[in-house]
Order: sequence, then C-alpha cells, then structure tokens
Amino acid sequence: MPSKRHEKIRKVLVSAAGKLKTDGELPKLQKMRPALEIGTLFSLLPWGVRFKKIKLKNEKQVRQLAAEAIIPLHPANTDQLVLYFHGGGYTLGSSNTHRAMVSKIAKEINRVCILVEYRKSPEHQFPAALEDAIFSYKAMLERGKKPKNIILAGDSAGGGMILSAIAEMKDLELPLPGAAVCLSPWGDLTNSTESIHKNEDFDPLVDVQKMQLWAKMYTGEYSVDNPRISPLFADFSGFPPLLIQVSDSEMLYDDGIRLAKKAEDAGVEVELQVFEGLMHWWHLFQKTIPEAKEATLKVANYIKSHFGQ
Repeated sequence: MPSKRHEKIRKVLVSAAGKLKTDGELPKLQKMRPALEIGTLFSLLPWGVRFKKIKLKNEKQVRQLAAEAIIPLHPANTDQLVLYFHGGGYTLGSSNTHRAMVSKIAKEINRVCILVEYRKSPEHQFPAALEDAIFSYKAMLERGKKPKNIILAGDSAGGGMILSAIAEMKDLELPLPGAAVCLSPWGDLTNSTESIHKNEDFDPLVDVQKMQLWAKMYTGEYSVDNPRISPLFADFSGFPPLLIQVSDSEMLYDDGIRLAKKAEDAGVEVELQVFEGLMHWWHLFQKTIPEAKEATLKVANYIKSHFGQ
C-alpha cells in the first residue's frame, strides 16, 4: 500500500499532466521541458554537500561535455565516484531535475557523484546520448580513476542507457565499471510489454503516446530494437554487478523484470528490488515520499557495499 504522501503527489501530478495536454494531443517539448524544470524546484541540496559545474574533457581536450559534480564536504574516498545519467525519455531532464536526489545519494555514500548533461533528442538523436555516456566514462579513466571505483547509475532512459553503454564498452574492449544502478530502467523502446498498457492510467508522468514519440525522436533512422537503443536485446555476458529497482505499478515494471532476468541468465550478479504501488519517477520525491527515501537509501547501501564500506 503506497503512502498517503505518495498518493497526494501522484494526484497533483495527474492534474498537472492533464493541463499540459491540449485537445487530447501530446504536449510539445517546448512546454514540457520548462514545466519539468519548474516542477522540480524542490531540487535543493541537503546539508553537507555542494555542487560545482564542470567540463568533462578527453585527453587531447578536443571535446568538452557539461556536467555537475555533487561533492560532500569531506568525501571518504576521492578516487571512488558515481557517474549519473538522468531520465526523461532522452528528450527531457537535466542536472536541475535530478540534483536533489543525486545529492542525497552523494551524501549517504560520502563520495562525489557526477551528473552528466548528455545531449538530448530530437536535437541530437541516437547515438549522441550513448556517445556522451562512453565519453564521460573514458574521461574518468583518463583522469586516472580505476574502473572498479566507478559506478554507473541512472533512472528511466538513463538507466537503460548505461546498460547500452556497458554493452558498447565491451565491444570497444574498455575495462568495465565496478557496478551499475538502474532505477526503473527503460530497456525496451519497442514499448511492447504488458505493463506499458496495464499501468498506463496509474502513471501521471508517462503514457504510451509520449513513450512512442520519445522513442521515435531518439532513434531517428535506427530501429528501436537495436541493442544499443534497447539494451534488453543486448548481450549481457560479462556485465558488472547490477542493482535494478522498479515498482509493480509503473509502466516500466516489465522492463525492469525482464532486464534482471536477462542479466541473471547471462550469469551476471543482479539484485532486483521491487516496490509496490508506486508511480514512475517516484525516486525524485525523496524529500517528501517515504518510499523514495527508502529506495534512495537502498541505492546508497548498495553503492557503499561495492566501494567496500
């Protein structure tokens, strides 16, 4: 049974999502993007951390990528870090929308977390976001970070993207990160699972039309079942340990379950945590919703266990 706070926020979001629609059509991105930014003004940092705008660079400094470092006041280990990729259907979201949640994780693990500002669609279609994920990881390696001391994390589209990135890293023969954390990952952009339709009326922030449009915006001329777009179709053999969190009431429930099964069948160490009755993106409300606080603390404990703390 979800908490009263969860249900109150979900109802507010249902109303807000309805106002964004006009004549039953999908809201335009130029309306959704600022609405999401304004709607996450709760993105204040907790005590004990600060943020800093940074540029990720490659060794020859011929390219830069914007990012935001969330820094605890006295990090326990500056060699260990989390690279975080926000969700938003590859079209929405930023460090602004995810700063509060990632800051909570950074404070709990007492390590630096880096929020990557990867390129979004439709301005930058596949493989731009995937290239930025690989670029970010390689930038950390070039700074002398050891692969085992880097954990990739992301939610929704970001959670799916880091799995695609790990598959690509294998092909590039890069050393793989120590672990990966996927929160409600979007792993199958064909949007053909049962929960996509079964839970659509429950989820206020996503619906089938949005997800189909976002998938089309992201993939462009590529097929949605491309393994680098939909990691459910990728080869998981040799992947690092995974944590997958998902709710049984969200549209991406089946994505999380199927990804966990795929990884397990490939011999990957997988921890699957299923929550009951929660909407997609419940993690973002960790300051208000008790289930979000619980999920965030479980993420932090998982990360600390892989960092040896």
